[in-house]
Amino acid sequence: MDNAAVYFMLLIAVIAGWVLGRLSAPRNAAAERNGSDIFEDYFVGLNYLLNDEPDEAIDTFIKALEINSETIETHLALGALLRRRGKVDKAIKVHQALLARPGLDQSFFGATKLQLAVDYISAGLLDRAERLLREILSDNSAAKWSALQHLITIYQMEKEWQKAVDCSDQLLLNSAYKRDQELRAAAAHYCCEIAEQLVSDKQFVKAKEKIRKAFGFDKRNVRAAMILADIEQHLGNYKAAIKQLIGVRNNNPEFISQVLGPLAECYEQIHNLPEYEKLLSNTLPQQPDISVVLALSELVKNRSGDQAAIEFLNDYLHKKPSLAGLVELLRLQIPKTDAEVSSNLNLLQQLVDSLLRKKPAYQCHHCGYESRSLYWLCPSCQKWDKIKPIMEVS
Repeated sequence: MDNAAVYFMLLIAVIAGWVLGRLSAPRNAAAERNGSDIFEDYFVGLNYLLNDEPDEAIDTFIKALEINSETIETHLALGALLRRRGKVDKAIKVHQALLARPGLDQSFFGATKLQLAVDYISAGLLDRAERLLREILSDNSAAKWSALQHLITIYQMEKEWQKAVDCSDQLLLNSAYKRDQELRAAAAHYCCEIAEQLVSDKQFVKAKEKIRKAFGFDKRNVRAAMILADIEQHLGNYKAAIKQLIGVRNNNPEFISQVLGPLAECYEQIHNLPEYEKLLSNTLPQQPDISVVLALSELVKNRSGDQAAIEFLNDYLHKKPSLAGLVELLRLQIPKTDAEVSSNLNLLQQLVDSLLRKKPAYQCHHCGYESRSLYWLCPSCQKWDKIKPIMEVS
C-alpha cells in the first residue's frame, strides 16, 4: 500500500507539472503536441504500474515531467521522495538533471546542490557530498546553513572531529541555531573525542584546551568533566580532579557509578579516605544507587573487617533488596561457612552473578537501546548524550 501511494503521488506530480507548464507556456502547435505526449507517457507509466514494474514507471514519469521554471520545485520534491523510499540512484538522476539544465535560476541552484549532496550521503558517496556542500558554502547561498549541518554529519561519520567542531562554530553564528542544545552537545563531544586522543598521547595541556572548548559549547557536559578529572589526576592535581567528579555527582546524579572509582583513587592519593566515606554516606540518602552501597561496604570492610561489612550490607538489603548487593554479601559470607553450605552458596552466587551479567547497564532515553557498555553516541539512533546508566535502586 505504501509503494502504491508513492507511485500515485508521482502521477500527481507529473500531472501538476504538466498543468503548470500549460498555464505558463504560450499556446501553439508544439505545446499541444507536448500535451498529447505527456498523456501518452502517463498511460505508459500507468501500464508499468499495473504490470508491477515500478522502476520502469518511475523512469517514465520522470521523463514525462518536463523541467521548466514552474516544475523545478516539483522535481526537487520528487527527488526527495525517491530518496526517502530508498530509490537513491533515481533521486540522484533527478537532481543531476536539474543541475545540468542551462540557465537554472540561482535561487534553485543551491537547493538542488543540497538535495544532490544528501543523495550522495544516503548512497555513501561522502567525498562527492562534501565537495558539493563545500561549493554551497563558497557560493554563500541561502542553503549554506543546511550545508553546514550535513557537513557535520559527514565529519561525524568519518570521525573528522576538528572539522566537525569548525562547522559547528560556523553554524552557531546563526541566531536560529545558537540555542540548539543538541547541536551544542554534539559539538562538545567532538571536542571530547579530540581531548581523549590527546590524553592518550600524554598531551595534557592541549587536551585541557579542548575541554575548555567543550565547556564553551555545553558547560554541563558529563564527559568533558570526567576527562578533565582524568587529566588532573594524571597531573597529580587530585583535589582539582575531586572537584570535577563531585560536580558530576551533583549535576548528573545518574552517573554516580561512573565517578566512584576515580573518586576513591583520588581520595586515597591524598590519604583522606574518611572524607570519601563521609561523601558516600551523605550521597546515599539522596541517590540510593547500589554502586554507592557497594563502595561504602568496601570502605567499611577495609576499616573494620568483613563482619562489619556483612552487617552493613545485611542492614541495607533488608530495607532495599538488590541482586548486586546480594552477590557481594554472599562473597563475604561464603568463606565463613562450612564446606556443604559454602558449596550451595557458591551455586547461588554464580546463578545471581550470571543473571546480573545479562542485564543491561545502560539505556538510551531516546530510542530505548540497551547495552552493557556506556556509549556517548547511541549506536542505534545516533543521538549524543541520550544513553544513561540504569540505576539499580532496589
